[in-house]
Amino acid sequence: MRIKRFTGPSVKDAMKDIKAEFGANALILSTKKVGVGVHEVVAAVDYDLSAPVDLSLSTAPRALASPAQRAAADAGTLRLPEELSELRRELRELKELKNLCMNMVTSADGPLSDVFTRLEENLVSHGIDRRLAKKILMNTLSGVTREKATDVVFLKNCIKKKVYDKIAVSDPLASKGVVAFVGSSGVGKTTTIAKLAALNALRKKKRTALITTDTYRIGAVEQLKIYGRLMGVPVEVAKDTNELRGFIKAHNDKDLVLIDTAGRNQNDIRGMNELKAFADAVPGIKFNLVLNSQSRDEALYSSVKGFSALPLDSLSFTRLDEGSSHGPILNAMVLAKKPIAYLSTGSRVPEDIEAASRERLMQYIMPN
Repeated sequence: MRIKRFTGPSVKDAMKDIKAEFGANALILSTKKVGVGVHEVVAAVDYDLSAPVDLSLSTAPRALASPAQRAAADAGTLRLPEELSELRRELRELKELKNLCMNMVTSADGPLSDVFTRLEENLVSHGIDRRLAKKILMNTLSGVTREKATDVVFLKNCIKKKVYDKIAVSDPLASKGVVAFVGSSGVGKTTTIAKLAALNALRKKKRTALITTDTYRIGAVEQLKIYGRLMGVPVEVAKDTNELRGFIKAHNDKDLVLIDTAGRNQNDIRGMNELKAFADAVPGIKFNLVLNSQSRDEALYSSVKGFSALPLDSLSFTRLDEGSSHGPILNAMVLAKKPIAYLSTGSRVPEDIEAASRERLMQYIMPN
């Protein structure tokens, strides 16, 4: 892919230079007069505008290489710094083309610019991060014809399909295993565990055991023990990693072992190391990160990044009934690159929780 600016006394003169250097298949990106008797034309060649845009909050570009460069790398014969210099040049050109395409859509006068702005603001109004909203729209527009590019109803349906396809769900309790629920203080981990224990022990008749490592919060142990007595489920209190491993071994006959952990500040190195020790002590343990759906984006992003130091298996969201804007769920999922497991909407045990599904999440993220 090549992208370059050409200048000349007229657009026609610049086009002659473009044809001479790029050939007849050059793509004209923009034309403008930059001075008296000077016209600028931006052209590109060998770039596929239909390539999808990654729905990621990360802005770091991927390194692109030619087939020859990839083959050389595979053979361990990549010649430095010549090949790296070429890769950097291609990345600069790709970034410039991306910016030009974005500016052409969002800054140009005309119906396409108006449609893009309306759709972007609609996504943002649902709580979707503006950076992610722009990428969703660019991804959508790259796959539609010029005739459909201003059809708002059609584009909204396309956007919903893009978001739907991006959503991933998983149920870590679907099979036998040990699942630890982690997250910041006050997000609802203990209540979430109680709901899931009731669903699996009472309704699905699965043999279930509860373990709590939360010996810091006043009343935390007693709260879980009360739930355990009501459900007829054993509750153990593990004061350290050795006790945790022993209790898990003692309940090896159970279908599910659910672990309630103390609320952790993701910036607390000591606390995070304690959680990492669980992963080392119990091979195969799954970690579910519980998040408050009503938290601000910054708080969600901080939690996701901090707890990603653990081998996270999935995410769960609480308090969905307390707000009407649920785009941050999508933001967190995209950032974490993990599926969503459970959705909690209230304090009733076990009624106010459900396994996540694409359809249900779409109702929250992009309501009609």
